[in-house]
Parts: sequence; structure tokens; C-alpha cells
Amino acid sequence: MNKKGFTLAEMMIVVIMISGLMLLIIPKLGETKTSLDHKSCDAFVNLVDSQIQAFYLDKSIYPMNVTVLFDAGYIKSKTCPDGTEVSIENKKAVKVAPTVTSDETTN
Repeated sequence: MNKKGFTLAEMMIVVIMISGLMLLIIPKLGETKTSLDHKSCDAFVNLVDSQIQAFYLDKSIYPMNVTVLFDAGYIKSKTCPDGTEVSIENKKAVKVAPTVTSDETTN
């Protein structure tokens, strides 16, 4: 008999090889997303820095906070793409570290 096709053993080897590759690739995707979130937030902070200077050039005063820039139309968001808050300190944009509440520590 001349049957065409794959044996069960051949199929199992292919499935095991694909599973092994997936185990190597999937964890890297999570690390990549985290890295991209940090880089996009750094880029947003640089953008806010630029808009602080633009605001100063237009109004001859520095904005008191990010809300002033947002309300005046200089920026479209008050937070980084990953949700990290941005504030203005010493005429520079900085990321605000999230605060941990007592409810979050008990969960």
C-alpha cells in the first residue's frame, strides 16, 4: 500500500516543535510591550517639555500644571499612553510615580 500523509508520530513531533518555539517567543512579547510603554511615556514627557517652552514663548509665563497646557490646547492628554501621570516641576515635565493605597497592599 502506498498511502500519502503524515504518521501520528510525525504530527506529534511537529506539534512539540511549534509548542517549544511558542514558549520561547510569547514571554518576549510581554517584555517588548513593557519596554514600548516606557519609551512612549518618555517621548510624551519630552513632548510636554516642548509644549511648556511653546506656552512660555506665546504667553511669557510658564504653565502652573499640565491641566493649563491641556486646556489651552498645547497637549491632547494629561497622562502618558500607559496611564502614568505627568506633572510640571521646576518648569520641566516629570513622570509622577503612582501611589500605593492601603487597599492595594491588602489584596
